[in-house]
Amino acid sequence: MDMQKLIEKSISIAPEEFYLIESDLFIQLSNMHEKPGFVVAFLELSSWMGTSLRSGVWTYYEAAEREAIHKTIEYLHQFAPSEELSKMYVLGNHDYHDAAYQTDFNYPQAWLEESELIDQWIFENEKEIILFLQNILRMHIGCL
Repeated sequence: MDMQKLIEKSISIAPEEFYLIESDLFIQLSNMHEKPGFVVAFLELSSWMGTSLRSGVWTYYEAAEREAIHKTIEYLHQFAPSEELSKMYVLGNHDYHDAAYQTDFNYPQAWLEESELIDQWIFENEKEIILFLQNILRMHIGCL
């Protein structure tokens, strides 16, 4: 399916069915050579939510690129539908790549506790996150 049709389907599908098309969209957007800020935000928020639901959000922050996280934070500060979404995303933004943690991965307990809070919030607000992902696409539909 071409990108335009994929986006149109993504923004018109019910949030409960977004998962049916999200992976195809994710692959298409990931394969872009030059990713505008909204694409980075879409990919990162999709990964953030998906990783949280599958294995815990701390694994997202552990693997994510710092630059992508910072671009997503900037995007959220501009466009997030609620301050809470930005706050929850930022809450887990710690330096998991610090050399002090690379031998034993013994992250501070506070980070892990925050991750549990974020995971619970994502679980309770999955629909809000999906609606925002759809809105990102809706706002930038002509830019791809």
